[in-house]
Amino acid sequence: MSYTLVTGGAKSGKSSFSESLLKNEASVCYIATSVMEYPDEEMNARIQHHQMARPAAWYTEERFLAIDEWIKETSQKYDAYLLDCVTIMTTNLFFHLLSKELDTDLERIETVFDHYTAKERQKFEGQIFSEWEKITKTIMETDTKAVIVTNEVGSGIVPMTSLGRWFQDLLGKVNQYLAKEAEQVYFVVCGIPQKIK
Repeated sequence: MSYTLVTGGAKSGKSSFSESLLKNEASVCYIATSVMEYPDEEMNARIQHHQMARPAAWYTEERFLAIDEWIKETSQKYDAYLLDCVTIMTTNLFFHLLSKELDTDLERIETVFDHYTAKERQKFEGQIFSEWEKITKTIMETDTKAVIVTNEVGSGIVPMTSLGRWFQDLLGKVNQYLAKEAEQVYFVVCGIPQKIK
């Protein structure tokens, strides 16, 4: 079985719509990728809002690493998975990989990354794509029903920094890959879902 991809801008209603797609499933695992590796008051408030909004009966697994392994281990336990969201998972994964390689703190990462060559940047892009390929492959191999939520980053502002612009391009490529592999794709605008695939 393939998955459904739901995209849209910030506060477009994509998460609520995604949850509605699984309202009739008996057991749902909500994979929340907003794992707090670094203190962030604003993000913490967003996480709490999402926690309160989702159905109490759903199980929540908070992680952004080894999601494919988690699905393999639990695919017989849950009727469906909701992964929310691609943007945060990719962000967490990128900073996790970079901080591990550089052995430095978050504040210095942007300065160091600015001096990376195109080849060095492609290495990180390859690692991130590898994770998404493992997730989509696992969903299909385990015949799992899944909904994946992402942000339509091309509709937002152009970031001021070179790292931000590179990362926006990377997210756009990830979204294109996920949309190509998905069985269905919805674009949510002002709380109204439009089926585009």
